[in-house]
Amino acid sequence: MRSPDPSLAGKRVWVTRPARQAAGLCGLIAARQGVAVKMPVLAILPAREGLSLSAQARLLQESDIVVFISRNAVVHAQALFPQLGAMLRGKTLCAVGRATAATLAALGMAGALRAGDGGAEALLQLPALSEARVRGKRVLIARGRGGRERLRDGLTARGAEVAYLEVYRRAKPAVSQAVMERAWRDETPDAVVVTSLAGLNNLIEMTPASEQARLRETALIVMSERIERQAMEQGFFRVGAATDNSDAGLMSALVKMNEAGQMTKGGDEHERETN
Repeated sequence: MRSPDPSLAGKRVWVTRPARQAAGLCGLIAARQGVAVKMPVLAILPAREGLSLSAQARLLQESDIVVFISRNAVVHAQALFPQLGAMLRGKTLCAVGRATAATLAALGMAGALRAGDGGAEALLQLPALSEARVRGKRVLIARGRGGRERLRDGLTARGAEVAYLEVYRRAKPAVSQAVMERAWRDETPDAVVVTSLAGLNNLIEMTPASEQARLRETALIVMSERIERQAMEQGFFRVGAATDNSDAGLMSALVKMNEAGQMTKGGDEHERETN
């Protein structure tokens, strides 16, 4: 029998992922005797505007290569097109991150190409997306509304015809300041996990003015070095980036920060210095 892992014993961690996507990471935290608190700062909703369903179906049918930016892109595309697997048969599929590839496989679309954990841009290193392979091809990028353009720009520069299938949108949850104030009072975190820039911005906006300083003093675990840089620019100073784009990568960063003594509650160090 495996002995208990106490590497996060007693540490309260806010998991800010959308509520339906937090269970996996919360389970990993609990397995290390930490206290996981679901604190969603991002809601993922179906995209209501844009191309008609028939136009979106035509994009799927006419594409040669389909890139799924996230598991949300897979889930919402599947919701729009229950026969998604059949529509994608014979096409080259690419996935950003292992969770996206696993979601495709679970829906019967195994074999998606996946780069390392460097995000969408890492896909540009795949031989299947080299200039020789994509020139003249129609590439469809399934994603949420908005976002970066580097992948599209890179593929366009290689001669591909690129279009977007925007199947979901991000929104800030309707959470009152009173609720957030209670959370900071009653469930003060030792660390906060943020997995996107939109989530980071929403977290800052949702935090009451009275807690802004304490937020920035709290250990922050993020999904990538890009988010880490943005967090530092926003005034956070205890920030750790995941070792890869996965729950396991986030856990590794959490444990590392705790072992380094960086997961004291926000404000604790300040209080010791002034008392």
